[in-house]
Amino acid sequence: MTERTVLLRDIGINAGPPYATYLLLSYQGVPTVQALAAGAVFPVGAIIWGFVRQRRVQALGMIVLVATVASILAALYFTSPFLALAKGSLFTGSLGLAFLASLLAVRPLVFHLARLGQDEADQHHAETLWETVPRYRRLMRRITAVWAVALLIEASLRLILIPVLPIALFLPVSEAMWICCLGLMIAWCWRYGARQMDRIEAG
Repeated sequence: MTERTVLLRDIGINAGPPYATYLLLSYQGVPTVQALAAGAVFPVGAIIWGFVRQRRVQALGMIVLVATVASILAALYFTSPFLALAKGSLFTGSLGLAFLASLLAVRPLVFHLARLGQDEADQHHAETLWETVPRYRRLMRRITAVWAVALLIEASLRLILIPVLPIALFLPVSEAMWICCLGLMIAWCWRYGARQMDRIEAG
């Protein structure tokens, strides 16, 4: 399964079934919070199934799971549709804070994420660049900071839209915002990172 296929599958699971469930249950008279909570079963179930199938915990999936469950439990307890709808912002906001906090670590989060798809030789080369080339260290920190700011802005905008838009409109708009933010950031990261790496490798 290609990365594009996996991305489309994940988007479908996280956007389609929850939205359809909300519309169906709302039409049948189920209260808003309960309808939103029922829809969250699909992405949560997909994350848990991924844990079971791969037999390892992924940090990104854990953040999504914790943010989703926390927002739904809070919404059910306080009977607040706002909290149920805020789960997407909790996820992107938490991720943005993770990127931001990693700037205080020895190596920022982008450096570690970039190593995930590398073989042993490339990982060793990245370590050598980190230890010997200041421009490379600045690049990793700069990309990490941009990711942090972009995710925090996206999370804030979705929170602002919750009381402004009807729920039936907010749900697809929210997913579209997340998909666009992710797509634009990945495209920028690849293009900008590749261009800067060419300059670093050229000396």
